Amino acid sequence: MKNEITPKQAAMLLFVFLTGSSIINIPAPLIAISDNESWISLLAAAGLGLLLLIPLVSLARRFPGMDYIEYGAKLITRPVAVIFGLLLLTLYLHTVAGIIMDISMFLKSSMMRNTPYGYFTVLTSLAVALTARVGIGRFGGMFGLLMISVMLFVVFNIALASPGFHPEYMLPLFDEGFKPIVHGIYFIYGFPYGEMVMFCMILPLIRVKAKDRIGRKLTLAVALNTASLLAVTQATVLVFGPLSGERKYSMFEVARTVRITEVFERLEALMGYSMIVASFMKATIVLFAAHLTLNSLVKLPRDNRQLLFPLAFLAALISISVGLRGEANWEFIVSGIHPLWVISCGTVPLLVVYAVSLIRKRAA
Repeated sequence: MKNEITPKQAAMLLFVFLTGSSIINIPAPLIAISDNESWISLLAAAGLGLLLLIPLVSLARRFPGMDYIEYGAKLITRPVAVIFGLLLLTLYLHTVAGIIMDISMFLKSSMMRNTPYGYFTVLTSLAVALTARVGIGRFGGMFGLLMISVMLFVVFNIALASPGFHPEYMLPLFDEGFKPIVHGIYFIYGFPYGEMVMFCMILPLIRVKAKDRIGRKLTLAVALNTASLLAVTQATVLVFGPLSGERKYSMFEVARTVRITEVFERLEALMGYSMIVASFMKATIVLFAAHLTLNSLVKLPRDNRQLLFPLAFLAALISISVGLRGEANWEFIVSGIHPLWVISCGTVPLLVVYAVSLIRKRAA
C-alpha cells in the first residue's frame, strides 16, 4: 500500500530526514558556535537524539496503528492532545518553510543569481507537494536510491579534498571553556536530532512483524547520520581552519577547493545537486507528516489528500515572507529560535505523553 512502509524503509527515511539539509547546512554554524569542539557537541546531541527514540518507539509499540494525537487522546484527553497536535503542526510548517527557503536561497546565491527568489520557492513547494501526494510507500523506495547518490558524492568530495587537510587546524581544544560546547549541543539538538519527534506520525505506518527490531534499525540510522555529520564537519575544519564558521555552504565550498588536473575541478556542481536533492527529500517527509497531523486533528482518513496542497501553499507563503527579510534574520531563527521551537513544541509534549503512559501502565 502507498501509505505503508517496512522497518528498513522507516530507518532509511529517518536517515534521509536527519541527514537531508543538515549535511550541507550544519558544519558552518556549528563550528562558528563550538569552534574546534564541534565534534563534542555533535556526539552529545546525537546521544540525546538516541534517548528520544525511547519514548517514540515505546509509544508506537504500546499503541500499534495509532498516531501521536490518537494515543495522546487516550492518555491525556482529546482537547490536550489537539493542543499538542497543533503545536507539532506549527513545527512541521516552520520546518518545511525553512527547508524550501534554504533551497531557494542556495539556488539564488550560488547558481542563478538573476532569478527572483519567489520563483524558486513556488516551484520547490509544488515539487515537494506532488511527491508527498504519491504516498510514503512510493516515495520511500525512491528516496533510498537518491540518498545513496548523495552520500557517494559527499564521500567522493571528502576523499578528493583530503590532500588539502591541515591536522593542526584541529587545535586548540577547550580554549574558551565548556560554554561553546553547551551552546553547540543546544543548536544541533534542535537541528536535526530533536526533530525526530516528527516521526511520531510516521511510525504508525510501519508494517511491523513479531521478529522485527524497529528500535535497532532506527538506532543504526541515527548512528550513520552522526558519522556522516562528523565527517563533513571535521573535513570543513581541516580544510578551512579558523575560517570554517564563515563558510555558509561548507561542503559546497570544500568542493571548490578540489582541483586535480583539468578533469577533476568544479566539483561543487555535484555538491549543489546533493544539497538540493537531500533537502527536497526531507521537505517531502516533513510535509507528508504535517498532512497526517492535520488529517488526524480534523478526523479525516490518513489517505485523504485534500489538505496537502493548502499546507504546501501555506509553507510557501511563510518561506517567501521570512526569506524576504534577508539571510541574517533567517540564520538567527535557525540558530536561536528553531531549537527552542523543537524543544517546546515537540520534545516536551512528547515526554509529557510518555510520562503519563508510564504512570498509567504502572497503575494498571
